[in-house]
Amino acid sequence: MGNRSRIVSAVVKREFASYFGSPTGYVFITLFVFLSGLAAFWQERFFLNNLANLDQLNAWFPYLLVFLAPSITMTLWAEERRSGTEELILTLPTRDGEILIGKYLAALGIYTVALIFSLSHVVVLFWLGSPDIGLLLSTYLGYWLLGAALLPLGLLASQVTDNLTVAFILGSALCAVPVFLRHAGAILQGRAQRLAEQLSAVEQFRDLASGIVTTSALIYFVGLAVAILYISITIVGRRRWRTRMSGHIVLRAAALLICVAAATAIAGRLGNRLDVTSEQIHSLAPDTVKLLRALDPKRPVSIQAYLSPEVPRAYLPVRNNLSTTLREFAANAKDRVNVRIVETVKYSPEAREARERYGINPFRVPVTEESASSANEIFLGLVFTSGGEEFVIPAFDRGLPVEYELMRSVRVVTRSARKKVGILQTGAQLFGGFDFQRRAQTNEWSIVAELKKQYDVAQVSADADYPEDVSALIAVLPHTLTAAQLERLTAYVKRGKPALVLLDPLPAFNLQLSPQNQDTAANPFQPAPPQSNSTVTDVRPLMEALGVEWDKNRVVWDTYNPHPQLRSLPPEVIFVPQSGFSNKEQISSGLQEMVLIYPGAIKQRGNAPFVPLLKTGTNAGTLRWDQLVQRSMFGTAIAQGLPHKPANESYVLAAKVKNAIVAADADLMGEEFFEIRKRGVDNLNLDNVTFLLNAIDELAGEPSFIALRKRRPRHRTLEAVEARTRVYEQKRDQDAQTAAATAERRLQEAQARLDAAVATVQAREDLDEQAKQIMISNLQTAENRRLQVARTNIEDERQRALENARAGMESSIRTIQNTIKLLAVVLPPIPAFVLFVLMSIRKVARERSRISTDRLVDQKEAA
Repeated sequence: MGNRSRIVSAVVKREFASYFGSPTGYVFITLFVFLSGLAAFWQERFFLNNLANLDQLNAWFPYLLVFLAPSITMTLWAEERRSGTEELILTLPTRDGEILIGKYLAALGIYTVALIFSLSHVVVLFWLGSPDIGLLLSTYLGYWLLGAALLPLGLLASQVTDNLTVAFILGSALCAVPVFLRHAGAILQGRAQRLAEQLSAVEQFRDLASGIVTTSALIYFVGLAVAILYISITIVGRRRWRTRMSGHIVLRAAALLICVAAATAIAGRLGNRLDVTSEQIHSLAPDTVKLLRALDPKRPVSIQAYLSPEVPRAYLPVRNNLSTTLREFAANAKDRVNVRIVETVKYSPEAREARERYGINPFRVPVTEESASSANEIFLGLVFTSGGEEFVIPAFDRGLPVEYELMRSVRVVTRSARKKVGILQTGAQLFGGFDFQRRAQTNEWSIVAELKKQYDVAQVSADADYPEDVSALIAVLPHTLTAAQLERLTAYVKRGKPALVLLDPLPAFNLQLSPQNQDTAANPFQPAPPQSNSTVTDVRPLMEALGVEWDKNRVVWDTYNPHPQLRSLPPEVIFVPQSGFSNKEQISSGLQEMVLIYPGAIKQRGNAPFVPLLKTGTNAGTLRWDQLVQRSMFGTAIAQGLPHKPANESYVLAAKVKNAIVAADADLMGEEFFEIRKRGVDNLNLDNVTFLLNAIDELAGEPSFIALRKRRPRHRTLEAVEARTRVYEQKRDQDAQTAAATAERRLQEAQARLDAAVATVQAREDLDEQAKQIMISNLQTAENRRLQVARTNIEDERQRALENARAGMESSIRTIQNTIKLLAVVLPPIPAFVLFVLMSIRKVARERSRISTDRLVDQKEAA
């Protein structure tokens, strides 16, 4: 054994030294680092996603290795045959496997060195942000395993030819087979398609790139490498064959590959995996395991999942997560949870059972997510039963948190009585109904349907005493209540009853519900609609009862926006930064991003209990309501392009007070946020719905789901890019303020000229009053025309100045991005080049040291 290991070690050293003894090795490493850096950072999507990870490189890496792996292995055997040393090596007192394994380990070592040099990409990520270390470790393990599995294919190609070019092309063709196997869905259907995708190197690499080390991936990559190496060893020994054994070798190779495929498929069904991400987002939370094991074994929960075996790629993660999480539920709950996963195809008996017994129907995939190789009407329905209780999820949306939804459904069917949440009837009409101001029928808000999954939701009349069995009350836009109704709500709050109160100075979903007086808020060109309040009720008594102060005429803005693709949104659409969430309250701790639309601000009243939950950053300020809202005969609109001067202070957007929670924005529960959550929009993981549900759970005394609901990967942004971008955003705001001030000054000068001309006419004593009035009227008419023209010109100039400021900011941001891209791509290959120069100098020095001194002197004299 010791002798064999020495032989393998000698071969490894020989090949390793040969590869790095020439410029070839360093050229490869430089090219590898350069191309991977290009894939990771050069694409515009890297900055649009604004995430400190290697997602862009992960999408391209398997395809890069199709060409990079053969570039390592093409010389390992073909060079031996070309130079005539193959026979010499094969006649040495060694086994064929020892030589081949030595060459493979040398190739793997070369590839590992290249990966070590590519760690410069990790350095770039830490320079730009705070990436997940566990995710990066898993990703690099995936890189290494992927290369370890493809290198034997390149080595196999090098064995059958003595031409380096042919070895490279043939190696690339062989490496392309496992990489491009995932695209076989275009010609395969059914189980064959699913098996082809499962056996694709790209699909097996996907979990590792997501921070999950799976048994199936380890078996796949290691098994593929071992199988191809065994085939290569067998081919090396062909010189000893006394008869033609090509057919036997082909059958043996096919049997080996089938064994690897079967082991991979079995491991995939078992679902064993290790979550190495920092947040452990891919494994069951401790709270989930605790809740599952606390279930009564005498009342087990049965879960039936009707899942389509073939789904479009966009829905594949949620289908796989459902299957894996359900198996985790069954494994951790033992006999308390029984899971049955039913593969359901349209028009099958299983589909008929799902439709007729549980009302689960296939849902149509959006056109933008349809797939030509899979069904576009799919089943993702679940049924939960326990005793006489039953709960059905007809269609599981791909944006929903799987673990939370499953655990909540389990709790729903195992609890005989639910707590009641009341929703007060206000002008917001959360339950829907006829809107007299819009003269249209409105639907029930999504927040109501979401609450019904966990609570008994009751509509509470504002004209009668509230039910005593309500665990929490939701009051949206209390200023739309009458004085008597508001007095009843105020008394309810004073009694210490839990309530969620949502205020709003400018409800974007209906501007007519703004809390300003009717004579300024309503459209003066339209009569008041029937059954609407002629005045808005003063909410100050309610604010006093809650212990807060709220200015209904002030709208808050903040320039912080972490999404470059959404930079066109006005500052009044506020993205709450991570620093704006209170970490002391479980309602808001751990949340990462929320959006509020034209919100207000609340302050503490006196010494009343007041715990801020949501706050803006310091680059924030306020605008008056009448500055933002423009009224005309055509209706009400919101002004754009207003100057924004930061007040250098943070504003509280939501707070916990006494037994209530107050938020200064009703739009945070808007339909758009439920739709974003439902669709799972990439890189837009907003916590609006989570915050609302956490607030209700806290008030209703149901805190068991709060921690579970907040579980998701941390939004690790490119903080360095954001900091540099913020400088130019501030400059843009300053330019906008300067343009607005200049426009205002010029308008004031024009108005002053008109006033001076009028005063001059008034001061003339040679004119009677009638003549003065005529002259003043003529002056005003002429000056007003000039003033109107001047106002138009000034406004045009202001808009051009704003556009120039915006264009300058965008140009500066692109310059920042281009600089980062250039540094991230050009600098990492430099260490490999420097190492090559140093090794070359060392090599030349060694060669000169072996030349005798006398010969060097003779050369000098000859010179």
